[in-house]
Amino acid sequence: MVLLISFIVLLLLGVPIAITTGLSTILAMMDQGIALTTAVQRMFSGVDSFSLMAIPFFIFSGDI
Repeated sequence: MVLLISFIVLLLLGVPIAITTGLSTILAMMDQGIALTTAVQRMFSGVDSFSLMAIPFFIFSGDI
């Protein structure tokens, strides 16, 4: 419930969607007692994929 309510309230206040998603997730995690370091570790492990890192390099090489 905290996730949904905070998401709607932040959107109605005019906060950008990316920031709204992050803040509402952090608030929901704090409400459930989950450590915030867990979220940081999962974000970095999700980005640490070789195939996902190749996409920006292909775009950059196409731009050059």
